Amino acid sequence: MDDDDDVARVYTRAFERAGVTVQRARNGSEAVAMIHSGTPLRAAVVDLVLPGIGGMEVVKAIRAAHPACRIVAVTGLAEPAMEAPLRAAGADAFLVKPVELDVILKAIGLSG
Repeated sequence: MDDDDDVARVYTRAFERAGVTVQRARNGSEAVAMIHSGTPLRAAVVDLVLPGIGGMEVVKAIRAAHPACRIVAVTGLAEPAMEAPLRAAGADAFLVKPVELDVILKAIGLSG
């Protein structure tokens, strides 16, 4: 998930080429609704700076509803102090933008 349309389109195409069904939320509120829709999530890429509900809260909601989901938090804010709280919230990986697409694919368990 990324609130930047261009970035989201690039991610979506790459994930679909890797055989992944993609659901996209444009903000934190849409993400939380999607999380609770009943569709199982195997992996999630969450931008931390989102309109509405922030990425940290989205990560917590995903972890609570989908314990086995692989969660990758992505941000343009290169603050190392963010990693520990993100991991405590349930993120499996923390990446700082710009991130090469193959790095994201590997972080969610797909070959790049």
